[in-house]
Amino acid sequence: MARNVLFGNGLIIQFGGGRYTNSAIINRALENIASGCFPSHLYPAECADLVHVLHQEYLPVLNGAYDKYAGPSFEEEALESFKTRHRERRDCSIDEIGFEDYFLLFELVHNKLQVTNPERFHVRGVFRRMFLDSVYDGGAIQKVHERFPSAMKDWLSNWDVVLTTNYDSNLDSISSGEVLHLHGAFDTLSDVYDPNSFRNQLSEDLLDGEEVDWSYPHLYSSCIVSYVSHMKSFSMRQSSMANSAMDKFTAAYNYDPSVRAEIDSWPDDQPLLQRMREAIRLKSAKPELRHSEQYPMGAFREITGDLTIIGLSPRNDNHVFDEIAASEGIRTVHYYYHEDKDAATVDEHLKAKDVSPRAVCDLWDELGSN
Repeated sequence: MARNVLFGNGLIIQFGGGRYTNSAIINRALENIASGCFPSHLYPAECADLVHVLHQEYLPVLNGAYDKYAGPSFEEEALESFKTRHRERRDCSIDEIGFEDYFLLFELVHNKLQVTNPERFHVRGVFRRMFLDSVYDGGAIQKVHERFPSAMKDWLSNWDVVLTTNYDSNLDSISSGEVLHLHGAFDTLSDVYDPNSFRNQLSEDLLDGEEVDWSYPHLYSSCIVSYVSHMKSFSMRQSSMANSAMDKFTAAYNYDPSVRAEIDSWPDDQPLLQRMREAIRLKSAKPELRHSEQYPMGAFREITGDLTIIGLSPRNDNHVFDEIAASEGIRTVHYYYHEDKDAATVDEHLKAKDVSPRAVCDLWDELGSN
């Protein structure tokens, strides 16, 4: 029976220490800007001011003042989850709110103020960069594997498939095989910035002339940052869906004269249709072109047998547990928990599986961790 292991941020906190807790990530982001130690040409100092502004809306959000500003159903669900998780904490410091939760507050405030694109898109993008820069910690996070116990490399070799929701490359550094990064990685350039990507073969410059500053490649990476699990899941599937749709469009364009005539007639004054037409023609001429599938959702869905989960909280990544619950190939789940309530939540979420909860401290002791 295949043996699979999935790691979350608990691994990095265990061996990297408090620098990679949510509190440290937020405080480091603010301190970097306060001290001037940040790339101001890639995200402005006003990003720190925005965190303070959003924090001031914490109580109004809890009290329901923003309920009417929640837009799509997934935003409503995220808002209800936020209120449920925080309802007992009326006085919440700026670093006690999850850094991804700040993106929910961002959307609600921008909904209220009726801020639209492209301004909203740009501000969200630089806000994301500030937090990614803080997580990256000047590259220190990539060296956490140096503190892994010596037994861990051999222990990791026992698994058929190794997956992680972490952005760092610490598991890659000690693994003899491939590590699948479900949420992207610091060392993988986002398809948006890859000059060889399908999207960047088209004539329209969607980056509006922006060039990658190779001193900060992690800020152009494939890392998924979102306040809602459904959006993470969508991002993980987006390239696969785009490739499937493009294959169908191109096949119809190549073999059905009526479809070809219709696509060729799409007007130039409608940018989306014009861009789609160009993409279909390009794909028709170069069938090998595909959107890079940077998130291994397909491989994740294909795993079978046992799955061991380490350092992953069900409070942060519901979509991962939804995928596990829906999997027909995964029979047994060994869940290493940090808190008893997480074990209870996972047991309920995966009630159709054979779930075996285990205290993660026992695993660290087994591996010889201090």
